[in-house]
Amino acid sequence: MGNYVNFDFSHLKRCFASSGAAEYCGPLSYDPLPNRLFRNRGDGTFEDVSIKSRIGLDSRGALGIACADFDGDGWIDIYVANDERPNLLWMNQRDGTFKNQAMLAGCALNKDGIAQSSMGVDAGDFDNDGDEDLIVANLTGEYADLYVNDGKGWFDDRSYESGIAVPSAQYTGFGAAFLDYDNDGWLDVLVINGAVKAIESQARAGERYPLGQRKLLLHNLGNGRFEDASQQAGSVFNSLVVGRGAAFGDIDNDGDIDVLVVNNSGPAQLLINNVGHQKRWLGLRMAGQKVNRDMLGTRVALFRPRGPTLWRRARAEGSYASANDPRVLFGLGDSPQITKVRAHWTSGRVEEWPAPPIDKYTTLREGSGKTVPR
Repeated sequence: MGNYVNFDFSHLKRCFASSGAAEYCGPLSYDPLPNRLFRNRGDGTFEDVSIKSRIGLDSRGALGIACADFDGDGWIDIYVANDERPNLLWMNQRDGTFKNQAMLAGCALNKDGIAQSSMGVDAGDFDNDGDEDLIVANLTGEYADLYVNDGKGWFDDRSYESGIAVPSAQYTGFGAAFLDYDNDGWLDVLVINGAVKAIESQARAGERYPLGQRKLLLHNLGNGRFEDASQQAGSVFNSLVVGRGAAFGDIDNDGDIDVLVVNNSGPAQLLINNVGHQKRWLGLRMAGQKVNRDMLGTRVALFRPRGPTLWRRARAEGSYASANDPRVLFGLGDSPQITKVRAHWTSGRVEEWPAPPIDKYTTLREGSGKTVPR
């Protein structure tokens, strides 16, 4: 559980914009609060292991968390996005403890060695090389960080090389995620934006909440680069809103990812995807062996006779102050043929199944497949 800063109204600090108007104080004005980790005992109760695991010993003002196996050792690691303080990469030591390796791993700061605001965060395999990369949305004037994983948990900031830095620098991103919006087999990026400091042009125009910004959709070109596809995504992407939370999932079960957006001082928006289901797809629910629950953290590989192997993860975390659809969705693009699927369960078991039917959701239960070596 990520915690932010120690704020209370009895010790309210006063801060001002460059115009002299009252403004929100930044996070560095307050002391950060420690994060918490609760271990599931498996009987419906939890144990607070924040100190024992070491995660509660380092507090920097968390706003987002992404949980994934970043070094491919079969154990879930935890990436924590912090506001204006270096981010944390808690690598699982496989003994109940974690070690922060973000600075050495190259994902604590941007490539200029600067800590950014780090609100929205997600992990996913955008380059289809089998490991989990990171996207982190930041404040206006900064840019969204794209940290590319080498497969061993070492990262390279390729925000500029990928084409993400320039279009994202004009926005303050909160809700953010990797998603294959057009089901071409490559994960794109969607960022929900809304300023935290008054936009002077909107303030002069008399806007009650002069913080409105547009949404940003970045299309994955499949070559390590992205292009801004916001203008082709519909009129809702041109509306100025104070975007905050964003929950991602297939609301209408038609095989593509929709988005529920929560706006500050405005109505929620449900963005229905009318593009993705035009291409073939495969949906999977990864369920437990003895309990009918989603096995979060399970990594699933989809093998095809043509095109790269696709890796997705059953997860609910990510974005900002939101929970996501835990089902795994593969866009098949122009290669709808499948040879098999393989699941790497968090228990350590690895299983394979022959190709499930496409254009529908299928439940795969741990223990029901053919066990194969890791």
